[in-house]
Amino acid sequence: MTVYKQPAVFYVNAALFDCDGTLVNSTGAISEFWNEFGKTRPHVNPAEIIRTSHGCRTFDVIAKWSPEDAIPEQVTQWEGEIPDTFGHAAKPIAGAVELVHQFDDYSKNETDNGKQRWAIVTSGTLPLATKWLKLLKIRQPDCFITAEKVTKGKPHPMGYQNARNTLGYEDGAKKVVVFEDAPAGITAGKGAGAMIVGICSTYGPEKVRDAGADIVVDDLSSFRVDSYNKETDEFKVVVENYHYANEEFLELA
Repeated sequence: MTVYKQPAVFYVNAALFDCDGTLVNSTGAISEFWNEFGKTRPHVNPAEIIRTSHGCRTFDVIAKWSPEDAIPEQVTQWEGEIPDTFGHAAKPIAGAVELVHQFDDYSKNETDNGKQRWAIVTSGTLPLATKWLKLLKIRQPDCFITAEKVTKGKPHPMGYQNARNTLGYEDGAKKVVVFEDAPAGITAGKGAGAMIVGICSTYGPEKVRDAGADIVVDDLSSFRVDSYNKETDEFKVVVENYHYANEEFLELA
């Protein structure tokens, strides 16, 4: 991790979190699933799937590589079994749980209406994402966009745009931050008009930055919600450690 003396600062109305690779480092578990999936399917290349498909819906990946297996109910069942079978290979992203709880606490205790101003937007199915949240001890948010709730998965912005709309920040002038680790998710967040915090849990800093991240970090351990302004309905978020941050976020420090 590159450490800067000058913190990066940004102001947002709401925060949208990806799940796999952002809240939980599930790369090992997902890799084990694909390797197991490929054992009985010679036409499937697990290594290539693992290399290229992170952040995409499992159904979309299976539809591409093994169309005969692209049965929604079956895929949902397989995904829901991943934490049970391969969960030993997963672990929380440092600082993720704490940051989610900060947004949640400020939403409940400092805002005028007490409504959550954060959401989860994941390419995972509801059974998979629910089990990851249980593992992390994060309560399911009011706005929880899973694979079943969109017709177009990442890199399409539908999921993040739906979350903006649900939270009441569909106006493009409102500031929303997306926390993501995968290029597909970063593209989706950008398409929804959000600023992007890119997490290097799956890819290196250069790839994450090149994908379009505005701030690039190893994890979320140096983030803190500094305050909430009722007049502007904005959170002030401070980042102490990062690889890269756009100049505009250094000027706000």
